[in-house]
Amino acid sequence: MNAQKSSVDLVSLTNALPGAVYQLELTENGDWHFHFVSEGIESIYGCSVADLQQNTCVLKDIIVADDYDSVVNSLLDSAKYQIPWNKEYRVVRNGEIHWVYGHAVTEKQANGSTLWKGQLLDITERKQLELTVKRHQRNLELAERVANLGHWKLNLNTGKSVWSDTVYELYGLEKSKTDPGLDIVMEKTHPQDRQAVTEAIEAAKKSGVRDVEHRIIRSDDTVRWLRESGIYQLDENGDEIIFGTVQDITEYKEMELKLRSTGGEDEHTGFYNRRMMLRALQRRFSFYKAHPEYPYFLLVLQVTNDAKTLAHTAEIVRANIRDYDTPGHLGKGLITVLLSTLSSPENKSSLRRVMAQLSNAGIEGHCMLEEARSTDSRFDDILTRALPK
Repeated sequence: MNAQKSSVDLVSLTNALPGAVYQLELTENGDWHFHFVSEGIESIYGCSVADLQQNTCVLKDIIVADDYDSVVNSLLDSAKYQIPWNKEYRVVRNGEIHWVYGHAVTEKQANGSTLWKGQLLDITERKQLELTVKRHQRNLELAERVANLGHWKLNLNTGKSVWSDTVYELYGLEKSKTDPGLDIVMEKTHPQDRQAVTEAIEAAKKSGVRDVEHRIIRSDDTVRWLRESGIYQLDENGDEIIFGTVQDITEYKEMELKLRSTGGEDEHTGFYNRRMMLRALQRRFSFYKAHPEYPYFLLVLQVTNDAKTLAHTAEIVRANIRDYDTPGHLGKGLITVLLSTLSSPENKSSLRRVMAQLSNAGIEGHCMLEEARSTDSRFDDILTRALPK
């Protein structure tokens, strides 16, 4: 009686979990069988438990044709190498396209078959957010290429600026009532970001370029995100000048933050997970190829892959980087930080601080700082150079 009750309780528990829980077997003869599927399968595939258990061929009509072979091949690879299965793919449910994420662990059976125990989740909302973020990113890059941005000129000796009309609009200021300059920029910049803006100016003096993302608080108390890029040089009078552009990236940043909350963060560090971090590197690499005057750096740390070490390392890293730097955990203790455009000496200083604090905490590991190179042909070339040899 107790065993029967426990079985009923287990089924009730799996039915209460998000998505669908399943056990799938691939026999040595190549036959597929679902030994167990929770009731949530209807919300994933739009079919009943009985339909799926009686005939797995129904999946050919459910999984989008362009994705079907890829899903099957990924399962075959999982069985061949006895590795966990992870896959994102599209399905047709109630006449509409939905995105599904499937993951499972494999178990080799004594009879030679492979058994998967896993879960299926509907990730349609997250994928739509990803596509929206990609669209915003493409729009930003296109805008930068055609210079359809607000532009400005800042004289560091006098603190005075010249703004295009768009800059006034971005800051929510009336042109006739505003004396553009560094003072008004710092006044409107969010208090938590003022140090970042100051550091970016100092970095421009050393490296010749300025690239910073920061928040502003407009007169109506709305908060907006701006991205500013600039080039430092001396004019004919010897004055220090920064010529730059500014772009409102509020929607992009809000989408990015919302995307993180739907599965983009690593559970041990709170940083970007592998997928999100590699995507950030791809975006930065694409921007660098279009604008080689804006280099970037990658800090790589390889530490012991346990929850306590990862959490402590994340605390140390977070304390030594800026809000607009991008940290990530690629898995197996490999932590990376995409550093904003600052000079190599400043980034090396950050590396030394991190190394010293890790050492004081008794955390051993590999630390490396790499700079993007004009000869890089792939976004992950910078990562390959920084990995332990």
